[in-house]
Amino acid sequence: MDMRDLNELRGEFEALQQQNASLECADGSCISDEEAREDYPDYLRAIYAEIMPPAKSGTYFSRWDLKRMASELDESFALDVRERMFQKFMQWIATPEDMQAVIGEFKKLMDLKCDIYRDYATKYPATKESFDKKIQKVEASKAYLDKVYVEFFT
Repeated sequence: MDMRDLNELRGEFEALQQQNASLECADGSCISDEEAREDYPDYLRAIYAEIMPPAKSGTYFSRWDLKRMASELDESFALDVRERMFQKFMQWIATPEDMQAVIGEFKKLMDLKCDIYRDYATKYPATKESFDKKIQKVEASKAYLDKVYVEFFT
């Protein structure tokens, strides 16, 4: 097969995909990403905005951290963009107990990271002030999670 045949085949395949996509959504059953976001509760957007950026929370939650926290709660999802992983992690919350379990996982990971910060601050005293600031942010983030729980689940 030469390159021209391969390009023609690729073009036919893409046209077929577009045709199928338009047929699937012809009845209006498909929703756009923007419409899907409308079902995403505001408190989850707020948590994402306050907890996920390291500059605000004092710690970084990697994609693997999210995956590990979910597995602790017997949930699983594929590695993806952090925001989508966060959404997948949070979408199964249906009860106050579920939310409390998720908050517990976030706090547990935050405590583990603070232990590392304290260890570094002890081993390298010149970094103590920097790590103390991070620990303060983490403590504020944990308090924020408690506040969200009280406001939305009690």
